[in-house]
Amino acid sequence: MSKFPSTDFDLAFVVADTVSAAQVHRALRQAGGSLAVDVRQFDVYRGKGVSEGHRSIAYRIRLQAPDKTLTDETVADTRAKCIQAVEKLGGTLR
Repeated sequence: MSKFPSTDFDLAFVVADTVSAAQVHRALRQAGGSLAVDVRQFDVYRGKGVSEGHRSIAYRIRLQAPDKTLTDETVADTRAKCIQAVEKLGGTLR
């Protein structure tokens, strides 16, 4: 358990039905590296605004370092890596 504060952010992606939630979760976990202490799916949406054959999946990502307070730059860089990782699966940020 770290004595340094954590930072949470939410990301929602539109992905094809052929892309599993487990694939998206794994991509986010890997992109977050050791800073991603928790990655949780909290919503799935199909309907208006989401193309047929696709769904929106939302995740809450918690970043925390065991030895320091994270800077805004580190959080922004990690967030960008997470987005890029899901884009490689064909997902788009919602």
